[in-house]
Amino acid sequence: MFLKLALLCSLLGLVASRTHLTDCLDDNKYCVGLPRGCIGTDCIVAFSSISNGTHTEIELFGTDIHDKSWIAIAYSSDKVMKDDFVVFCVRDEKENNLEQKGGLAHNGDHSNKMIGTIKSMKEKKTDKSGFELEINEYDVDENTLYCKMSHRVEPIIDHFNMTKVEILMAKGVWIKGNLTYHGKSRNNVGTIDLSGKKKEKKNSASGSLAFLSSAITFLAAKMLF
Repeated sequence: MFLKLALLCSLLGLVASRTHLTDCLDDNKYCVGLPRGCIGTDCIVAFSSISNGTHTEIELFGTDIHDKSWIAIAYSSDKVMKDDFVVFCVRDEKENNLEQKGGLAHNGDHSNKMIGTIKSMKEKKTDKSGFELEINEYDVDENTLYCKMSHRVEPIIDHFNMTKVEILMAKGVWIKGNLTYHGKSRNNVGTIDLSGKKKEKKNSASGSLAFLSSAITFLAAKMLF
């Protein structure tokens, strides 16, 4: 019985810390993972977004993320890394200030310029674009990282003159307060609508993430008997 309880706690902990995106069955929520079609913890990076037209709440989840690493998504008008806004989350185990673990950058033509962490943007007022980025939740375990953030959508819509933008995903190493080159870990994963309009179809990746959580919960319940 003690073994069953231990295993149950382990399974429930897995659900809590590694499948945060399980409410992606909501028609208004967009979810996708890299590589395409990945399920839960098989994803290198997973992303969700839900918008009301003025603000969006996003989630970033990465596996094989250790100290001094970052995960990020970029909003782009195309599938190329050029003139993109980048929202990032950092795993830095020596940093206790939560607002230092999330931030904003800008991709130029194969270059990256740091706009700042949430903390530095507030202190130095460097967020001229008006993103008003906030970090709401942050969680790490042995090799995963989860961040929930929110920001305004007008800066993206105004910059690209469109509500539907491409999403690029990447991860890399965090060195001296900067995002290093991501290498081959970047890829485009789909298009997101920031208008806040209800989706007509559920995303297949979101169903996979929810299915994983349901399967683990069902298995955990069966172990009690």
